[in-house]
Amino acid sequence: MNSRFKQIMFFVLVLSLILMPVASAHSVFMDVVEKSESNIKVKAYYGGDDPMKNAEVTVYIIDESGETLYIEDVSTDTDGFYSFSPEEGQEQYRVVASDFGHKAEKEIDISSKSSTHSSSGTSSSLPLSAGIVAGFGYLAGIAGVGMMISARRMKKKYEEK
Repeated sequence: MNSRFKQIMFFVLVLSLILMPVASAHSVFMDVVEKSESNIKVKAYYGGDDPMKNAEVTVYIIDESGETLYIEDVSTDTDGFYSFSPEEGQEQYRVVASDFGHKAEKEIDISSKSSTHSSSGTSSSLPLSAGIVAGFGYLAGIAGVGMMISARRMKKKYEEK
């Protein structure tokens, strides 16, 4: 086989392996919409603000002895919302929404003004438009490295003549 063809195939393989996880992953989030002594409402959604429709929701009570299962086998509505009434005397909860292998969690303390912890499928917190621009910058960088390597090879060939 031609060595140039092998180099191109190797480059395509490496590029595919590098870009594959970025292209196939997306993040999930959960926000507290309402928090009071009588009602807690959360919204679970994907990175592009698409709601996690009918996602399975589990709620745990957090106390000094650890976590206790409070609510299970329930799901979000078609807009990704789920609400529940907190148990009297309990202040901390962990809400988990999962759908097709994606999982969003939120720890909620009803005695504080804000929630204590949020997690998602990925650590990226860039908005969608910034992610697209960053992706083009990444591709431009790869193209620049490829052109630099090509220019060095052409220079060597020219110097040999």
